[in-house]
Amino acid sequence: MSQPPIPPRPPSRRRPPRSFSSNAVASELVTAADLAAAAGEVRKRLAHASATDTEDDILAAVLVDQGVLTRFQADQLLAGKRKLTLGQYRILDAVGQGGMGQVFQAKHLLMGRIVAVKVLPRARSNPQTEAAFRREIQHIASLDHRNLVYALDAGHDGKVYFLVTELVDGIDLRRQVLRYGPLNEVAAASVVAQAARGLAHAHARGFIHRDVKPGNLLVREDGLCKVSDLGLAGSVLDPESMKPGRVVGTMDYMAPEQIRRPDLVTPAADMYGLGCTLFFALSGRVPFPGGTRDEKRRRQLEETPVPIRSLAPSVSEEFAAVVEKMMAKDVDKRYQTAEEVLEAVHPWLTGSLVPMSRVKRSRQREASPPPLPSSQRATRGLWNMSEETHHSTSIPRMSIVDEDSTLGVGLTRFLKESVWGLWQRLGAAAPAVFSSALVGLLVALSWSVLCVVGGPWFQRMRAGLQLENLTATGIGFGVFLALLLVQVLGAMKLRGHSRWDPL
Repeated sequence: MSQPPIPPRPPSRRRPPRSFSSNAVASELVTAADLAAAAGEVRKRLAHASATDTEDDILAAVLVDQGVLTRFQADQLLAGKRKLTLGQYRILDAVGQGGMGQVFQAKHLLMGRIVAVKVLPRARSNPQTEAAFRREIQHIASLDHRNLVYALDAGHDGKVYFLVTELVDGIDLRRQVLRYGPLNEVAAASVVAQAARGLAHAHARGFIHRDVKPGNLLVREDGLCKVSDLGLAGSVLDPESMKPGRVVGTMDYMAPEQIRRPDLVTPAADMYGLGCTLFFALSGRVPFPGGTRDEKRRRQLEETPVPIRSLAPSVSEEFAAVVEKMMAKDVDKRYQTAEEVLEAVHPWLTGSLVPMSRVKRSRQREASPPPLPSSQRATRGLWNMSEETHHSTSIPRMSIVDEDSTLGVGLTRFLKESVWGLWQRLGAAAPAVFSSALVGLLVALSWSVLCVVGGPWFQRMRAGLQLENLTATGIGFGVFLALLLVQVLGAMKLRGHSRWDPL
């Protein structure tokens, strides 16, 4: 009996992968005329392309070189994405992360204005966060101050909600300090005063930032400073952050009372964050470096940071007192309002903007020391420690940092630090010496045993190798020195790669 015919297999529903050119045209970023204009250059580059370069890669590179696409847009299209618009805004580039999520550089399709678009992540969009987002936007729209980032527009594209703000032609204060070095008193006072003016405007309208930090202060090259992410410090990014008692902000800059009772913070909490920001701007480090979030929380509540003048000796006692009062743990001993901070830094203001340096800092070792654990006390004076003294096996380098100290006092401190550093270096080297000596001792004992139990054949072997005069003591000491030398050379190699592991 014949078998019934097998029905034909239905065609696969899987679509073949789209090409870069089809994605580009579908995105409306590239026209057929653009592709035709690029065809000739693509053929030229294909003739000299490597085996790893595809035609799509070359076409993308040509369109970028011709100014049709940005590099970001080309990469997105190569990855298979076709939608690069949000409402009336065309995405040009990814800027970074903000208080709401990812931040993009975009261009208004009709007006041609370049703006920043902050996106509320789709994964965290729900009726509650969307309603909170709309309320925040309506409140932020009421703010209008030169030292606050202007909110220009808001909307949603499908389930993606976004906020449109001005695009500040500058970088945040954190990058400014890390790239170009700490600020002097005048420049730091100018930045803090401008931030205080913007915060005063917000406080007068019922806003408390809750996350004042260097990353939220944008500075232009001419010195203009703008506070960003106001009103969006976690309140719409994470639904959990809207629950009563939820701590929102960055622990490195958070006031103690904000940690204890986050629902009852006042403008003084923003002044604490601004004080920690000023500390970072002057020293290049956070008040309590290192550790986990819980450890930072404990230190913010219980410990006092090292004096700013020990990290930045050029800071005057008067300016250091301002920093100290801004960072007072007791809220009653701190500046209560932005207006009080403005009055405190007024003697250092010049009446005009102080330009920001855009000359990258030198790679030479700096005199100011790196972060030290709270359990260690840092000794400062005429002879300061170089950057290497962060590690326990370093010996201080002499550098004049305090002209008021006498030579005798400075020399005493230097000798003290040198002896202490040498003692720590010996302690770090002790394991290497001990392990090498132990191996040498074992080899010497093994040699002695062989000499006793080896008999005539061992004596003949020693004679053949001309090792008759080699004693157990000699071979043990030789092994000890060889192993110690290997460990020393290994440690030196690690230091050459910026690792400071003990021997």
